[in-house]
Amino acid sequence: MGVNEIIARIRAEANGEVRRIQAEAAAETDRIRREGRERAEREAAAIVAAGREQAERQRRRVLARARLSARTALREVRENGIERSFEAADEHLAALARSPAYPDVLRALVAAGREAVGGGEVSVHCRPQDREAAEIACAGLPGITLVPTAHDGGGGVIVISGRMRSDQRFSARTERMRERLTREAAAILYREEGE
Repeated sequence: MGVNEIIARIRAEANGEVRRIQAEAAAETDRIRREGRERAEREAAAIVAAGREQAERQRRRVLARARLSARTALREVRENGIERSFEAADEHLAALARSPAYPDVLRALVAAGREAVGGGEVSVHCRPQDREAAEIACAGLPGITLVPTAHDGGGGVIVISGRMRSDQRFSARTERMRERLTREAAAILYREEGE
């Protein structure tokens, strides 16, 4: 075999090796591209899923805040309505102190106060401007001393026997009953539709 044949054979083998290396490189490049594309698709899908989860969490947070805000606003409106009901009741009670029925109301308050302090001899404290109505209310009731006393409360009386005291002023009675009256007013004012 001559030198030219050896060189041709080496070249042929080298060309074959180059083609084999190029084929392996092309296959490796295709594999890397395919794996890269698959990895990119997985990462993109994970990013999209994470974005959807984050958007859903954000939607739930916004919705929860909106619901809380709506409940707070509704509660404030209801509380305002109930407070206006109490103000209207106070106005009605103040007007009652100027009505012809006031002595009868005072008589009922004196009886309730007398029962609360245990009966017997009592002093009935009323506002000076209520003295005439209180005298009418207490007329014929035994064991009562009428004592005009400057007190706030929009009308009513305070019944005292010894150390026992029963505050039957309109303001005190309203305050004692406020929780129950609030529930009852809410039930009347804000009854759900369909009830």
